[in-house]
Amino acid sequence: MRAQRAFVCASAAAVDTSKSPKSQGFTMPGEFEPHEGCWMGWPESEDSQYLWREGGEPARGAYANVAKAISQFEPLYMVANPGEAAANARKVFEDAPNVNVVEVPINDGWTRDWGPSCIARDVDGKREVAGVHWDYDCYGAPGKMAQGRPAMMPNWDKDYHAGRTLLSMNGLPVFEAPIHLEGGSIHSDGQGTMVVTEECLLDPSRNPDLGREGIEKALMDYLGLEKVIWLWRGMEGDTEVVNGHVDNMCCFIRPGVVALAWSDNEDDPQHEVGVRNLEVLNNSTDAKGRKLEVFKVHVPPPLFRTYREAEGVHPDHIKKGYCPRLPGVRMPATYINHYCANGGVVVPQFGGSAAETDRRAIETLQEAYGADYKVVGVRSREVLLNAGNIHCITQQWVKGG
Repeated sequence: MRAQRAFVCASAAAVDTSKSPKSQGFTMPGEFEPHEGCWMGWPESEDSQYLWREGGEPARGAYANVAKAISQFEPLYMVANPGEAAANARKVFEDAPNVNVVEVPINDGWTRDWGPSCIARDVDGKREVAGVHWDYDCYGAPGKMAQGRPAMMPNWDKDYHAGRTLLSMNGLPVFEAPIHLEGGSIHSDGQGTMVVTEECLLDPSRNPDLGREGIEKALMDYLGLEKVIWLWRGMEGDTEVVNGHVDNMCCFIRPGVVALAWSDNEDDPQHEVGVRNLEVLNNSTDAKGRKLEVFKVHVPPPLFRTYREAEGVHPDHIKKGYCPRLPGVRMPATYINHYCANGGVVVPQFGGSAAETDRRAIETLQEAYGADYKVVGVRSREVLLNAGNIHCITQQWVKGG
């Protein structure tokens, strides 16, 4: 992994990780800025059978398709558990030379959420890169367990440590952030503005001792921000474990331009959520004082977990402390949960009743991103079954130099 890099990390001697990144000129780049590559996590572990149906085999197929699509545009680093899991992953990617398997212990493959957030600064005309390691606690799992609410999984130690490892193994200075957070709950424009949801960041399971002002200050200090735009809620079906991550609802296409999940169906609760979030965006300016241009990306018809899909998860998953995966539950299906790579955008596709919105989403996002990007779709219902999608299982590694 080291031998394939060609980037500039911030010199450890030049960075004081005991001080805030903002005080040293760092900010979080937009996802649309250049990447060294993309990190993903291979969902093959002792936890897999309790999180995914059929032991995770269908999910690994979806992950592989996403990884191969991204690898058309930039290097893909697939983090896998050492030993058999890593060996299996290498076999899957024998036909994908731009996918590199990296052995690091993990619980599961939600790299966006347990992974680090890269930050960068310009020094003498060069971009220096460091990273923020969040105090990841699996979507507020301890607080939820104490409140009698379902948690994603009973233990997340490997994922927590893996977030730091991805930085340290690549020579990137590590800022330890004193806040419980997941990468899917934040989205940056690269110029000092961030969009989040109240539903997620103000959930009592996360950081109740900080409150809104304390959370906002931590984000500003560790991500070099000037302004945080607070949307109301996230997607329907994303309410319990994840609590309305913003990466399902709204993302920056570029500075001053966002995409927003939208439903015209006034009988769908998702319509009200979109309307209220749009009102916030229309009445906000970014850190540079710009009004925001909004691209509405229509969501697919409501999608629900089937009996067959629910029955495929190990029958003891609830008893062992993993999140219930029940039939008939609405899933947070959206096209906002896509990944922007170097010159490419990889977008969820669901098929079936969503075939028309699948097509429209590709067209809308191609218009939004413009001719410099190639927008491609990948079937990802298997990822959605665990309440996430393409953006949730990816994390950009910002390019320096």
